[in-house]
Amino acid sequence: MTNRAWGQALKLANNFLSATALAATSEAVAFGVSAGLDPATMLDVLNQSSGRSAASSDKFPDHVLTERYAAGFSNSLMHKDVRLYLQAVEELDGPHSLAAVTASVWEAIDRAEPGADFTRIYPYVAAS
Repeated sequence: MTNRAWGQALKLANNFLSATALAATSEAVAFGVSAGLDPATMLDVLNQSSGRSAASSDKFPDHVLTERYAAGFSNSLMHKDVRLYLQAVEELDGPHSLAAVTASVWEAIDRAEPGADFTRIYPYVAAS
């Protein structure tokens, strides 16, 4: 494998993890809110616990809780990246059950709000 291929594989893996963390954090926060928890308090606790991720420490405080939804990356690009990751994993006959679920979530929000900032996944997931 060339350095370029390694770089592409690493980029796809990173974006898959980012997409999965943001989708999962959205679902967890929506769950907490439906159970009566304050989302800011939830994030404070999550960010001091094992659930911490860039989604909980950056995307949610800066873009979701403020309802700015302006992280600068579109849901359409995230959908594309997750789809490319899934294709690459399938070509290598690797495990991809989580990738398939993550790809379907990003495909759905991309259809619902094409080109919207990817942090808008939270209101989409919360309304589902």
